[in-house]
Amino acid sequence: MKSKYVLSVEQMEHLQELGLDTSDGSMCFEWNESDADNMVVTSPDADTNYDYYHETYTLQDILDKLPHYLNPFPSKQILFAWMIERDAIAYRNVEDIDDCLKHFTDDLLIDAAYEMLCWCIENGHIKTNQL
Repeated sequence: MKSKYVLSVEQMEHLQELGLDTSDGSMCFEWNESDADNMVVTSPDADTNYDYYHETYTLQDILDKLPHYLNPFPSKQILFAWMIERDAIAYRNVEDIDDCLKHFTDDLLIDAAYEMLCWCIENGHIKTNQL
């Protein structure tokens, strides 16, 4: 199985379209105008000779953005916490592990976490710059 350490440019652009400020990515893609097809991933403070860069998220960046607890039913006082399950991420009831609010599975955990991040934004669990 191929490893993936950061989100793609397209995934990052989708997060921006959802209104998320992605300027805090801990890694970035860098490339030269003369060779735009050849991108490298590096830290944003690396001293390189590249012309352009685009911030990107690692798995840890995504996990740091996800609210650890959700209370989607305030009148019921039920807390859901995100939990990682091999190649999946889910918000599960902290008192009843079988009670799952939302679950995403993918071959790569980073892609499942990305889907969860999108879901959290789309459902108002993460504040964005959109009104």
